[in-house]
Order: sequence, then structure tokens, then C-alpha cells
Amino acid sequence: MSFQGTLRPYQEEAKYQMVNRGQMLLGMVMGAGKTPTTIAATEELADDGEITRCLIIVPSSLKYQWKKELAKFAPRASVAVIDGSKARREKQWRLSISSRYVICNAESLLKDEKKVGKYDAVVVDEATIIKTRNVKRSRLIKRLGKKVLYRFALTGQPIENRPEELFSIMEFVDRDVLGNFQTFDNTFIVRDHWGKPVRYRNLDVMNNALEDVLIRKTYDDIKDQLPDIIKQVIAVPFDAKGAKVYNRISDDLLDKLGAAIRKGGGGFNLWAHYNGGEDAQAQGEIMTRLTTLRMICDNPKLVRLSAANFDNPHIKAGSQYASTIVQEGWLTDVKATPKLDVCLEYIEEVLTEDPKNKVVLFSFFKANLALLELKLAAKGFESVPFMGGMTSKEKDESKEEFASNPDCRVFLSSDAGGYGVDLPMANYLISYDLPWSSGKLEQREARIIRLSSEFPHVTIATFVMEGSIEERQYEMLQHKKNVNEAFIDGRHQDVQKGMDVDVDSLTTFLRESRV
Repeated sequence: MSFQGTLRPYQEEAKYQMVNRGQMLLGMVMGAGKTPTTIAATEELADDGEITRCLIIVPSSLKYQWKKELAKFAPRASVAVIDGSKARREKQWRLSISSRYVICNAESLLKDEKKVGKYDAVVVDEATIIKTRNVKRSRLIKRLGKKVLYRFALTGQPIENRPEELFSIMEFVDRDVLGNFQTFDNTFIVRDHWGKPVRYRNLDVMNNALEDVLIRKTYDDIKDQLPDIIKQVIAVPFDAKGAKVYNRISDDLLDKLGAAIRKGGGGFNLWAHYNGGEDAQAQGEIMTRLTTLRMICDNPKLVRLSAANFDNPHIKAGSQYASTIVQEGWLTDVKATPKLDVCLEYIEEVLTEDPKNKVVLFSFFKANLALLELKLAAKGFESVPFMGGMTSKEKDESKEEFASNPDCRVFLSSDAGGYGVDLPMANYLISYDLPWSSGKLEQREARIIRLSSEFPHVTIATFVMEGSIEERQYEMLQHKKNVNEAFIDGRHQDVQKGMDVDVDSLTTFLRESRV
């Protein structure tokens, strides 16, 4: 066999199912080895003469990770990576005609559709890149999938936010399993007058429909082969002056939401409005206030930096809203940084407890990571950054430094580090703040929950400002995770085999909460 490596029993079982059915959703938990399992399946199909060329579609950050894994597990297979300028990609597409594996990202496919060529198999890694049905990349990838017999979609969390995402992924894998969208929607989702889901139903029917096409391994299924997980939620209280400013911005946001709701006739949905609404001004006003609330939670200095960037004519960045409230003196007396102080104290305690301990920290704001880097250096702790805007070489250097240097003990990452970055040498992961997507949160945490972990247990710590928008984010993320598990794993279902949508609206939360 051309595959070079040893699969664990559950991976061997998954490979067998993929080879025999041909169209599968590989939904093993992140860190469980979806990549080697898939390579083993495609190599067996190649050995059997079933496929000669395989197109692997991945997020841009994973292209060279896949190339490395193919070199490890299928060293005799020829591999082409599509990357770089238009002229460079044209040459790569031409030369790739003789390659068994062609690796590209969805954006390259859209730009180079006429040059893609013919394949016998298509693999979509991190299949949530096709979770939105009607965007161009989803439609293109599904058209390519129709032309081949072997289609594999890989994701540890098929539903990040809404069940419709699972339907979109299954349109690629096997569109016969869930039928047409209207039937899917009517069968599994109960909506109110405004189209908002209020209940999911017939989930036992969904679980049965997926039985033959979904390979699912959760953490609980293979926990004997993964590190134990200790989860901590660390609540941080506001200082009095910071709380006053937070509440003032919160009231301002509530006013803007109220205006949008009245304009929408009562059926306003913030996230649908933000992602596809026509009133761009209202979208911007709402989201800039939400972002400012999150900045206040992380570090008030972030608001001042945003204001300074906006006021600088040479920098095309920053927020006008931040500039306005700084100029009006809202933050004049706000000096305390409660979350930063508690987080630094936590990191210092972890690093002094055991010289082997290493910490991965995620934050949404790149400026916040820079502030943390300075604070850690002042305490004598070495760290490396990993974020968007860095070159591939710089990111590789950061990973190598963190992995090989025992004195470099903190990895500071934006969500750019949530994909394809394995950090088994770390045993603590901190979410300094939260993403909106449960998939991104799971991606973060999976960086240290690996089969290759060097520790018997790892700790996942989440910092949340008490009473703030962060509490609602945390509640929403837990609900989204439960929705995924209800549809995919048959969990959280009531006696009617359904599940109510019970997260309060943002307006209700803002009205009832005070920090």
C-alpha cells in the first residue's frame, strides 16, 4: 500500500467507510487525525485504480500543512500546491496535470476556474468554508463535486451557527441525503412570523438520515487517546469608572437597536441584518458599538488606540465612534485594566508553577496581543506573536520558536492561529476574549487538544467580564455548540425529539444587564 503510517483503530474504520461509500462527511473531533485518515483513504483508492487525481480544497493557511502531511504519509505521491500570483498559479495549474494531489484554496478556485482541470476525487478540509449555500465558492465547489464519484468533507463541527450550514455541506457530500432545502427547513426548523428559528424538531429523523454518510468521533468517543481537559471560566469584575463607561455605551447601543427594530417593523435580526441587510449605516452603527464594548472589556487602551488611528490621516484604520467618545471625554478617568491584570497574574502563576508549562493565548484584537507582548516582556516572559498580516515565513518562525525554545513560553495568537497550527507542546490555552462563532472557539481549543499532546491533561481558560456582552457571547456559543450536538450527535433532545431555541435577544440582554 502506498500509505506510509499506522492508523489507530477508529481511523482505520473511518478509512474503510470512506473507501467503500465514496461520499462521506468526516466529522471527527479536531485533533483526532482527519488528515492522515483521509490520505489513507485516497491512497487506497489510488492503489485500487479508482482515482488518479485528487483535488484538495483547504483554507489558505492549511495548504502547506497538507503538503507536509502528504510528504509524511504518501511520500511517493506527486503533489502540487496552487499559490502566489496569477502568472505563478497559471504555471502551477499547467504542471499539476501530472500530480496525484492538487492543493488549493477556494479563492484560487474562483479566480482560476477555467484552469482547474479534471479529477476523480475532491476533498474539502474545514468544510465550513462551504457552510453558506449561495456564495460563489460554495456553488463552484459543489459543481466540481458533481463531476466526481469520491467526495469527502472534513470538519469537526459541521454546524457552527445554524443547521442550514449542515445542509449546505451535505449538498456537496451527497445531496440525496437531506433532499431539497425547503423540505429540510420545513422538516427540522420551526420559525416565527419573522422567520427566526424558535425550535428544532424531528432530530431523530436527522440522526437516522446521517447514519450512513457521517463518520463521527467526539472527544468522549476517544478521550482515552486524548489529554484530559480542565475547563475554567474566570469572571472578572469591572472597576467603577470602567463600568460607568461600559453602561453608557451599552445604552447607546440599545438605542440604535431599538431604532433598527422599529424601522424593521419588529422583525429585526441583528446578525442577518449585519450580514446581508440593506441599511449599511445602521449596520455600521450597531457593530461599531458592539466592538467598542468588547474593547472596553479587554482593555480601555484599545479604544484610545482605535481613536488615534482614526484621527491619523496617514492610517486607514480605527473607529469614528471611538474617536467621538474619546474626544467627548468618556474615557478620561478610565485607567484600570481589570481583565489584563487578572490574566497576567494567571499566566505568571502558571509559568512559575512548572518550567514545562506553556501557554497559548487567543484574542480577537491584534492590538491587544501587542499590548500583552509588552506586558509579558516587562515581567521577564518571552512570547511570540501569530496573527494576520504576518508573512508565512514569520508565522513559521513563531511556531518553531515556541516549539523549540524552552524559554519561549507564551504563544499570542489571533484567530489566524485557529487553523492548521498544532501546539502539543502547550498545556494551557486562554481565550482572552471570545469569537462569535462556536466553530472558531472549538478551533482555538483544538490547538492543544491533540493526539500528539505532550501532557496528560490540558487546561482551557476563558476570561469573561461580569455582566458584560461577553457573558451573552459565552451563552450564545454554548447554545450553538448544543445545536451542533443535537443535530449531529443526538444530544440535548427533549422527549419530542426536538430542541427549543432559548437564547435571549441582544436587546433583552442589554436591558436587563448592568456591570
